[in-house]
Formats: sequence, structure tokens, C-alpha cells
Amino acid sequence: MEHKEALIIVDYQNDFAHEKWSLYVSGGEKLVWYINQVILEVKSKSWIILSTQDWHPRNHTSFAINHNIPEYSVLNGERKWPIHCVQNSWGSEFFDWLDVEKIDRKIVKWYEVDKECYSGFGGKELTSEKTLDEVLQEQKVKILHIVWLATDFCVYATVEDALKKNYEVLLHTRWIAGVYPTPESYEAIPSMQKMGAKILS
Repeated sequence: MEHKEALIIVDYQNDFAHEKWSLYVSGGEKLVWYINQVILEVKSKSWIILSTQDWHPRNHTSFAINHNIPEYSVLNGERKWPIHCVQNSWGSEFFDWLDVEKIDRKIVKWYEVDKECYSGFGGKELTSEKTLDEVLQEQKVKILHIVWLATDFCVYATVEDALKKNYEVLLHTRWIAGVYPTPESYEAIPSMQKMGAKILS
């Protein structure tokens, strides 16, 4: 029996893709045309398309300002970020030119004030309350294609959880990016490959 496949678009949101916004990824706005093309190809094969979104309350524990420390500092082993992707804000919305109408299911994460959750598998669908894993099982998906950001944080955590749950993971490295250069980002792709992800350049 042929396994069903899914495309997961990780966090293609305005705060990451628009220049001069809080966590802009250099060149991120240029990837939308490629991702839209991939969306069309996925639809032609009847695969499912899912997205994840950061969905933070303004007082979220991941924001450095809520701890009175500099942005990007590490506190108790957790990195603290600029304010970004606040629930129902423009910054939390999908990037302007992303073909969102073709996305089948949308998963939000980091929505609890005191909980950090980089992985899409720690999120839920607001309309159904189902987790990403529950949605994938419902659709009988076994193979995941993953694109977007951030290589060393949300992509890494999502890939790690997917492999632990015995999904086959195809990581499109040309279409992922890190928020900023860190030691973790240099090691993330080899580490994901070592865990079992198939690397597609």
C-alpha cells in the first residue's frame, strides 16, 4: 500500500518573513513563490497540506521583555526572544503572498503562557482541538515534507518529534532557514540527518 504524504509549512508568518519585523529571516520573503509552487504540486498529488503557527499571548514566557533580560538571552536553559507572533496580531498572520486558501489544516503552538513548545507536535488545531499527530493519523499520513523555519528551533523540534513518532521525514534544506546564526544552526541539519531525516537539497 502506498503511504500518504503531507507538506508541513513551519511558521511562515509575517514577523519572520517581513524585513524589519521582530524576527525577520533574511531573504525569507523570496521563498513564498517556491512554497506556493510546492503547494500546487502537492495538491495535484492529493497530498494534505498543513501549517504551524506561533500563537503567543503577549505575556508569554518566551519573550525576553517579560523577564527583564536582553533579547536572545538564555534563562534556565531556554532562549528568550523579541516579542513576536502575538495572538490575533498582524505579525502572527501568514505571510501576505502565501497561498493560504490551499492549506488544509492549521496547527497553532506556544499558546499557553508558561509553556515553551517549538515542535508542531506540541500544538493543536483551534477548530477541532486535535493535535498535529492526531490530524496526520486521521489522514493516514506516513511521510512528511518539511519547509521553512527555524532550522535550529521549530524545524528541528518538529523533525525530532516526527521521527520519534515513526514518520518518514524529508527535509527540504534549500527551503529552511535559521532566525539568526547560532552554534546550534550549524549542527542542526547533520543532527537531523543522524536522527533519520532524509535530506533533500
